[in-house]
Amino acid sequence: MQALLNDIELDIQELKCLIQSISTDTNPVLRIVAKRNIHQMQERLDALTELLDAAFVITPAGQAAPDTAKAVPEPEAAPEPVREVPAETVPVADNTAPASQILAERIKTAADLRHAISLNDSFRFTRELFNGDAARMNEVLQRLGKASSLDEAMSIFVSTVRPDEENEAAADFVELLKKYFS
Repeated sequence: MQALLNDIELDIQELKCLIQSISTDTNPVLRIVAKRNIHQMQERLDALTELLDAAFVITPAGQAAPDTAKAVPEPEAAPEPVREVPAETVPVADNTAPASQILAERIKTAADLRHAISLNDSFRFTRELFNGDAARMNEVLQRLGKASSLDEAMSIFVSTVRPDEENEAAADFVELLKKYFS
């Protein structure tokens, strides 16, 4: 149940960033991603409702609860199928501190660098580091993913992106690289 709540919390954070981006950018892709996010969140809320219904037995007002009430075991939630959005259509949105903490935990298990970046961070990095060019970001991520060490990845990043050292997105991207290569 806790995993479902964590997923719903992430959905809410992503939706907040998407809505904020939609208010400043009329890109129709943002609306599609927001609708997909809402649908996914609704599915998780329905699953949570089912878990709650299965875990608690409600007795009518006039009846006493049985003395030998059995605890209903909490059913295990089936893993959600992964829905991938083509990276070329993913714009950038701002990230919040709690989401970056959760992102840091997910980075350790990511199969490749592209999957280590959350939707919010993908929006943000595309906008702030790659001037809105998602194709260029994907190309750089591919090159970074093939790097054999953090030093090689940092060299590729600095030479291709030329980040401003005071840019918070650049600092977050470097932190992501450090965690990915550790």
